[in-house]
Amino acid sequence: MINASPTVRTAAKDILARLLASEDLTVQHSAAAPTACFDTVNRVLTLPIWEDMDSEMYDMLVGHEVSHALFTPADGWQGFVGDDQDTPLRHMCLNICEDVRIERKIKDKFPGLRRDFSKAYKSFHDRDIFELKGKSVKDLSLIDRINLYYKGEIYGQMTVPFSQEERQWLTRLDAAENFESIMEIAEDLFEVTKEEQEDINPIQSENELVAGTGDGAGESDSNHVEGEDTGDSMEDDTDDGASADSEDGDVETDGVLTDELSYESYKNESTAPGQTQHNYEQAREEMRNTQSDDYDYRTLPTTDLNRIVISHDRIARHWEQFWVNSISTRYQDSRSNANFALHEFQTRSKPIISHMVQQFQQKQAADAAKRTSTAKTGILDTTTMINYRWSEDIFLKNEIHSDGQNHGLVIFLDWSGSMSRILKDTVEQLLVLVEFCRQAGIPYDVHAFTSVIFDDAMSLNEGGWNSKISEEAYAEAAKQFTETRESDIKPHSFQLLNFLSSKQNNKKHTEAVKNLYYTAISEYQSGPRAFGLGSTPLNEAILTALDLVPEFQSANNVQICNTIFLTDGDGHTMVWVDRYYRGKGRCKTIVHDQKTRRDYNVDHEYGGETSSLLQLLKDRTGCNTIGIRLHDSNSIKGLEYRFWKGLGWEEQNKAFAEAVVAYRTDHHFTVEGQGYDLFLLIKGNLMVETDALGSLNEDASYTKIKNAFIKGGNRKKSSRVIANRVVDLIAM
Repeated sequence: MINASPTVRTAAKDILARLLASEDLTVQHSAAAPTACFDTVNRVLTLPIWEDMDSEMYDMLVGHEVSHALFTPADGWQGFVGDDQDTPLRHMCLNICEDVRIERKIKDKFPGLRRDFSKAYKSFHDRDIFELKGKSVKDLSLIDRINLYYKGEIYGQMTVPFSQEERQWLTRLDAAENFESIMEIAEDLFEVTKEEQEDINPIQSENELVAGTGDGAGESDSNHVEGEDTGDSMEDDTDDGASADSEDGDVETDGVLTDELSYESYKNESTAPGQTQHNYEQAREEMRNTQSDDYDYRTLPTTDLNRIVISHDRIARHWEQFWVNSISTRYQDSRSNANFALHEFQTRSKPIISHMVQQFQQKQAADAAKRTSTAKTGILDTTTMINYRWSEDIFLKNEIHSDGQNHGLVIFLDWSGSMSRILKDTVEQLLVLVEFCRQAGIPYDVHAFTSVIFDDAMSLNEGGWNSKISEEAYAEAAKQFTETRESDIKPHSFQLLNFLSSKQNNKKHTEAVKNLYYTAISEYQSGPRAFGLGSTPLNEAILTALDLVPEFQSANNVQICNTIFLTDGDGHTMVWVDRYYRGKGRCKTIVHDQKTRRDYNVDHEYGGETSSLLQLLKDRTGCNTIGIRLHDSNSIKGLEYRFWKGLGWEEQNKAFAEAVVAYRTDHHFTVEGQGYDLFLLIKGNLMVETDALGSLNEDASYTKIKNAFIKGGNRKKSSRVIANRVVDLIAM
């Protein structure tokens, strides 16, 4: 999913974090995060984009942060930390003590992490991230020796000296089970550390004792502006889950809200108490890949199907109003001509559909035979017992048929302006498929997706066309998706026109087919303006399918749903993020599905967003996805840069050459890697051929008849591509 380093698979680490936390955390990666932090309120674990880090280090840091998520409270520490001159040291004491508790607890909960912690701290010591080279451990402050004991000695990396009196701190820390106990220990440790520093250099002022003894420390404090975010506050390591945008100038320091709790003094004084912890945090920050592109995490809005889907009953009422108000004989004549053409087409199509149903039933029967097995019951068959001497088959047998699975089809039809030249041919292919479903008893729904907002008031009135969409219709369209988070994808307004459905009775189905066919063959779409062609909201249709497909499966008791997208082009983007998007600089987009808790990397190349959404749809619903791209040209020149762009030059040329031959001979070809289970590119103006000899003259020669028959047979076969390929798929 996200590559932090060549040796670490971060998608697996995301799963690890959720398992350790025993909940579905949201795991995000950010180049802007100095170190890992956890938002306990929104349950979001943010990890830096690390580099030069092995798997054990990664697991250790994930375990560390998850333990904060499980055991560190969101509040209660603010009063302890305070906001006076003692703040940095108090803060450091609390961090070191709390690290001891949460690391112990996560290792007790998941003993397998002990190995990761041990190897990670060995790597840290090998790299001298605590900056101990040239120093004597026994000369370090008590707080630093405690820190090194729990981050070094217990893993066999060193021996840390303590007096008998000092060892009581280790005993207290080992026994601390809750955060209140840690705050008590940290408070006592803070007082002892202050006294320790006063004994070392009694002439220092109290401010210098706490903040460090260099000129740099004093300058840092004197030049600091009250309420200003220094940018250094996230180096701390205690979590509370508060936001970095909190009120009163508070800053999040790896999960802890602070008010000017900068560690500025530690950068200028190598002997300040707690320096080892500061060095450790600084080293982890330096492991970040600061040059990495940042990630923009997007979530899914809530879909309101009632506002998006225009039901077939509502469409039927709109057509009824249209025909009642269509007083012009031009419309009535067009209607009669369309009905006559439809009747002829349906008559010619009957043999095709009958053959498809027969083929489907044969495949289903063959599949049922495969699923048949014979099992012995363990009960003696008294009739065959006399054969026991030469046959062991003397038990009663049962024939077992594994349950077949019910299939259903949800078809999404592109209702955009570019479809106008091939709309008739496409609708005819669609009607063949729908009639096959009706005869085979397969539930189906046909939805046309369009950017035109449906308005009941947009119809032909006696006073002329009312083509203006009402404010009420726009207001309804604005409520199609509820965006509850700033990160939610913001879809464009669109509609799904449920033209045909297996829920319609025969009468309603007949009228709906007539109206659809009239719209498809009418010049300039001379039907109701509400059904005018718009743009291509393909991605919005896929987003809506996340809720629509499960609803269809439940309503029709469908176990396997085949979702088909008929379109002649790419959809417009919803989640495009360029390098200037929201001031975040160059970004990569990750779409997070709140229901499956999975993340999807959105490629911003052609079709990348569609591919990601299709994978999301398959993971969410388990449906099969079929993409049918209609191409209105006799040539596919130029498509090599669209469908085979990711291949090498030789592979691209070879694949494209094969596609050219298939398109010329069979009028279609398949393409891999487009996000669909099956993706076909089909000649869009390929009408359904039913009569191979219909175009011949009465006095045609034998040779012409023979050639027409052979050619016509091939055309009939290729002209039923959509229906035949779908039959092959759903019969499995």
